[in-house]
Amino acid sequence: MPLTGKPTELLKTTPGVRGNETTFTMPAVEVGSIIEYRYQIRYDRFLTAPHWQLQTPYFVHKEHFVFKPSTQILRNTQGGTGVSDSALKDSHENVLTDLELEPSLPAGKAVTRDALGNYTIDLTNVPAIPREPWSPPLNTCTYSVDFFYTYTPDVKDYWQKQMSYWNKALNSYVDSTPSLEDAVKKATSSSDSPIEKARKLYDLVQRLDNLDVNCEGAPFTGTEFIPHGKVESVLLNKKGSSNEIAYLYLALVRRAGIPALPVRIASRSVRAFSVRFMDNVQLDTVLVALTVDGKEVLVDPGTKMAPFGTLHWAHAGAGGIQLDGSNKIRTLITPLQKNADNGILHIGTLNLTAEGAVSGTLKVAFIGQRAIELRQLGARSGPEAVKDEVNKLVASQAPHGTRAMVDHIAYLDNPDKQLLAVLNVSGSFQKDSAGQLAVPRLFFESQEGNPFPADQVRELPIDMHYPAQEQEQITYVLPAGYTLKESPEDANLRSEENAAYQLRTKVSGGTITDARIFARGFTVLEAKDYEKARDFYEKVIAKDQQQLVLSGTGSSSGN
Repeated sequence: MPLTGKPTELLKTTPGVRGNETTFTMPAVEVGSIIEYRYQIRYDRFLTAPHWQLQTPYFVHKEHFVFKPSTQILRNTQGGTGVSDSALKDSHENVLTDLELEPSLPAGKAVTRDALGNYTIDLTNVPAIPREPWSPPLNTCTYSVDFFYTYTPDVKDYWQKQMSYWNKALNSYVDSTPSLEDAVKKATSSSDSPIEKARKLYDLVQRLDNLDVNCEGAPFTGTEFIPHGKVESVLLNKKGSSNEIAYLYLALVRRAGIPALPVRIASRSVRAFSVRFMDNVQLDTVLVALTVDGKEVLVDPGTKMAPFGTLHWAHAGAGGIQLDGSNKIRTLITPLQKNADNGILHIGTLNLTAEGAVSGTLKVAFIGQRAIELRQLGARSGPEAVKDEVNKLVASQAPHGTRAMVDHIAYLDNPDKQLLAVLNVSGSFQKDSAGQLAVPRLFFESQEGNPFPADQVRELPIDMHYPAQEQEQITYVLPAGYTLKESPEDANLRSEENAAYQLRTKVSGGTITDARIFARGFTVLEAKDYEKARDFYEKVIAKDQQQLVLSGTGSSSGN
């Protein structure tokens, strides 16, 4: 179908969370349509090198990419002369003499360079990006090429210089001022231990208005540029970006006499850090490493509502770079979390009647990452938004015929405590034709589904973001004259070192208590382990969705 109208009429540029986004809409597109288009991007002053995204959400029959670098770069790389008068310089006046690339390509494919110095690649039959649940960031698993200008091809030399420049600017920005000294004096006392001071100052910066809170944990403003002025402005204005708040915390703890160093990382929700890709833009987040009683304590002051010592999941297991105490660079990967760090706990008592009516009060406690997400929602949209979110979650879990609604939320503003939702439960369970009452063995698992589809050949690794535990301990109070017809078997399941499951039922007098623990210890699994994970979840679901049959007066089995 030929294009009607001007191409510019199809283009639309809108502000995005990380810059302007340009899109186009084609008329009369339907299943089976083949879309052919081309575009050209010019880089002002040639200081920005391209990113080729070679794989898209749609199958690509044929694609051709060309990059024509700056003539200054071509002269330098080909002739080796004329470097001193090159117009290509970075912000520190380093002459950019080299053009490097970081490719992720299909087997047997490579970027080629022609006699004019242009970089090209041609690909055919490029598969669509797999749409799979729990996929890692796209830059770790899709075809792409990143180009970058640099003043040295030596990776270690590049990062040593960049971190030295950055650290010098940061130290100036976080210099102590009377306002910072006064804040430390008011927040701490001379009798406080170093860890007590660290916690109190952490609480102080957490109360500030965080301007770029988001569930990905990736700030909208990265770390490549240090703000102008002094960090005290964040304190005085009572607001700042995630990284500005982290810089403020660094300044405060240093003023309190606690050794502290900044740690620059790439948020795992956005990208995997590559030391070979020599571009500061990767390092979007700053953490703070404290030394307390000879031990390192890594904290995440820029994550709103993160408890002291808890990292946002995107900042755990994340790669980055740090200057040590002797100003030498070291690459690092932050520690992964443990399953006990994150969890949801369901507890309470439900009363049953002979007619099948159920009522009672249950409590749901959120620990770790889910608590951070809900508290951030509360900070943005208020307590009612949190109640609505928990109600939606519970509605997707509670048995059919029952209703569980949030009565109130406790500790919404206190990250040091479990976030607690108190639920009022009502509704009824059905009786069978014999008059027996059937109730779910586990109240919150009756609608559970397998997160890993069975009809899928997994192509990408499984990234669950963080390990976690789920616990449930709910007691049914039986109506007079009713007993459990048959005690279910206890269950113990294990999937190597990746996950463990335990289910117990205890009958005491007129009550039945079911206790469940499901611990998932992995964060990321390889694609080859997909079937094992799916099969394990199937076994868990089979145990979770068992029914308890109660018989008593009025039922045929109870006569």
